[in-house]
Parts: sequence; C-alpha cells; structure tokens
Amino acid sequence: MLTTFFFKKDEPIKTNLTRAEMLAAHSRKDGLLWVDLETPTEFEEECLIEIFNFHDLAIDDCLNDLSQPKVDDYEEYLFLVAHAASLQEGVLKTTELDVFLGPNYVVTFRKEKIPSVDQMQEQVQKKPDAYMGHGGDTLTYFILDHLVDSYQPVIDQYEEKIDKLEEEIFNHPAKDYLSTIMQAKRDIFQFRRIVAPQRDAFNFLVHNPNEFIKTENLMYFRDVYDHLYRIYGSIDGFHEALSGILQAYFSYNSHQLNRTIQRMTVMATLTMPAVIIASIYGMNFKYMPELDWKWGYPFSYVLMALTSFGLLGWMKFKKWI
Repeated sequence: MLTTFFFKKDEPIKTNLTRAEMLAAHSRKDGLLWVDLETPTEFEEECLIEIFNFHDLAIDDCLNDLSQPKVDDYEEYLFLVAHAASLQEGVLKTTELDVFLGPNYVVTFRKEKIPSVDQMQEQVQKKPDAYMGHGGDTLTYFILDHLVDSYQPVIDQYEEKIDKLEEEIFNHPAKDYLSTIMQAKRDIFQFRRIVAPQRDAFNFLVHNPNEFIKTENLMYFRDVYDHLYRIYGSIDGFHEALSGILQAYFSYNSHQLNRTIQRMTVMATLTMPAVIIASIYGMNFKYMPELDWKWGYPFSYVLMALTSFGLLGWMKFKKWI
C-alpha cells in the first residue's frame, strides 16, 4: 500500500498523489513529500528507483528486511534502519522500518503494519503544519520518536511478566518454568539486539552533523537517544533479573534432586542388611548354621529389622538425615 503526503506552507496538504504528481513534488524545493510504503507491491517498489533513484544497496536492505539498525550517508540522502517492537501472544515481535531522509522528502518502507507510523499519518492529516511544516528532519524525528515511544508498553509488560514469574517461582517452585524463562530470555536478548545498535545510530546522528538534519533540531534526536539509553538500561536489568531467576530455578531443582538422591540412598542402605542376610541364607549349601533351627526363620526377620533400625539410628546420630 502506497500512502503519500505533500505539504507546502499556506497550502492544504495533498494526499494520494499519482506517480506524475509524486515526480513533480519531488522536484519542488518549497515543500515536503512523505511517501510511505507498507507491504508494497512490486509496482510500488519501483518508485524507489524511478522517482528517487536510491542506491541498490539501500534498496536491497529494504527488500531483504534483515538489516540491523544503522545510519548510512549516501551524500544525497540519509538512509536509516530502525525496528518497531510489540508483544503478540506473549512473544516479542520486531518489524523493520527503513527511512530515507532527503532535502525535501521522507520515504518510509515497511513490510508489515507498524501502528506508530499509522498514528503519525493520522496526526499529519490533522496538523500538517506541526509535523511537516519544519522540514524532513523534523518529520523523521516525529516518526522515530513515536516508534521508540511504542517500546515503553513492551517494557512495562515485560516488567510485569518478570515480577509475576518471580512471585510464581517463589510460591510454586515445583512447577516447570524452564520454557517460560527461556522464552523470556530469548525475547529480551532479541530486544536488546535491536535497541543497542539503534541507540548507537542516534548517537552517531547527534555527534556527526550533516546537511539533512538542521543543527537546531539535533536536540530532538538527542532526546530520542536519551530515551533509547534508558530503555536499554531497563532491558539490561531484565536480562540480569532473568539470569538470576534461571540460576535460582536451577539451584532449587538441584537441591530437590539432591534430596531425592539422599532419600533413595537411605532406603537402599536400610534394605542392604536384609538383602545380605537373605542372600546368605538363600545359598544352596548343605551344611549351614541355623538351617535346622526351629526359630531360624523368624530370627532372620528380627535380625534384618534390628540391623536396618540400627543403621537408621546411627544415621540420625551422625545427622546425615
């Protein structure tokens, strides 16, 4: 789906531009063109080359949808890769957003729906001058700021999920929580893997001025960097908390295993005298003591019981059990 906006001061915002109108808007320096491609068709993807003449490497990054967050300066435009994050059925899902920032245009490319970008489109239609009236760098800031703001609900949900997991493991340690803990660790690792380079990308933008971002607007990108820095700190804390939970879970299971082995060892030790006595008197030798004794059979049981109880008392005296 191709969505287009063209804004010029003191003129109504134009939407749903044709290809010819997009070409004309791209050539104008007195306005700002925003083209958003969501799950584009092959025909819509061609506009990246025909209208904007983007570099093949940047287009490959868009189409492959495997890029890490980064910033590339192609001299005629900036190419930024960011990632949206959301929780779907309790599992973290990330979606790549590619942004081309030129002197009079912004192009966003995504293969899946990103709610924060859709929200930006609604706000642009309501207040075009506020979001598109101050240049492409300001519009890019708003798009990326909304994207980063959408991380906070995910952070809050993971904080609640980890707190609940800690409480459940403390109250019901015998349950199997390994798959839940490992899934949370995988999600947090994936989240940290996209936030860390994204934070570095914004740090690069803040400390390396370029012609596409005005100096007075760098403070806004610095604000997004600060937000990402705080988010990364929260994610890092979640990672440490989950590592502690996993270690405690393994320690509890190891303790339970040791107690089980201890019980089994005690049982095996207590039954050992009976097994020895029974095996001795089960041998088929003709001449053995007590074979013809009237009380030999009950005596063997008494001997087994006394020996076992004697071992049990000795273990308790030694505080082994």
